[in-house]
Amino acid sequence: MITFSFILLSSLLPDSFVNFLAGFAIVTVGILHGANDLEILSKKFKGNLNHLYIKFLILYLLVVLLGAAFFFIIPSSALFLFVIFSSYHFGEQHWGERLPMNLSNFIFYTLYGALVFFMIFTIQYDEVVGVINKITGYTLIFEIFLYSSFGLGIIIILLMLLKEQLRVYFIDECILLILLGVIFNVNSLLFAFAFYFVVWHSLPSLKEQLIYLHGNFNFSSFLKYLKSSAIYWIGSLAFLFLVYQYIDFEADYFMPLFFSFLAAITFPHTLVIGMMKYKNA
Repeated sequence: MITFSFILLSSLLPDSFVNFLAGFAIVTVGILHGANDLEILSKKFKGNLNHLYIKFLILYLLVVLLGAAFFFIIPSSALFLFVIFSSYHFGEQHWGERLPMNLSNFIFYTLYGALVFFMIFTIQYDEVVGVINKITGYTLIFEIFLYSSFGLGIIIILLMLLKEQLRVYFIDECILLILLGVIFNVNSLLFAFAFYFVVWHSLPSLKEQLIYLHGNFNFSSFLKYLKSSAIYWIGSLAFLFLVYQYIDFEADYFMPLFFSFLAAITFPHTLVIGMMKYKNA
């Protein structure tokens, strides 16, 4: 229902306003859903994190620096790794509560998330190919994304039909993917990514984190979550403001810089969520 509603709204509202909403959703809900990693670790290890807080913060900064170096030195490999890692993270969030963690489901999570990414890449090819060119210097042809999307779609369909655990969700997932394809097509790349990232990833992740940290999902637990993540969240918003003020968005270094920081946030957050969800993580 939410996806269908956004299809209607995005086609009626001005593009500039829709892009503003997309950016606003990313810097609020999107950033917020990853702002409590240390709190999750603290609960996971029963508060025994006096020294781990410092170590984790140091490690986080190192990941940021290494990510930046990785994107600047070998950008093609860095971008590929970022897509694979993010594909797993998106797929795991979508299927984690329905499928237990094992090797076959790990692969399925990654393939499903990759399908969503390549749907966006294919439908928003004109914008995506420009971004990839700025990062890697290569211009990938449309057929690479089209055939990858088609191949991933066939694999996902076959796996869902052949695996009994997945078969029950087949019709719902087909309808969802069709609706996502429509919504990816009705507006910009920013809106396409923001919609999936916020509505289908960040909001469900927030719900899981609230239940894990505070035992239930309600307004009171949300306020507690907001309080414990306020410093990180405000700091992130302040950083984004400084980027907006002082970084040249047209410069060749902007896209590698942007994706290096995005990857630096994604990598440790994915590991923390894995620790939260799985006892043997």
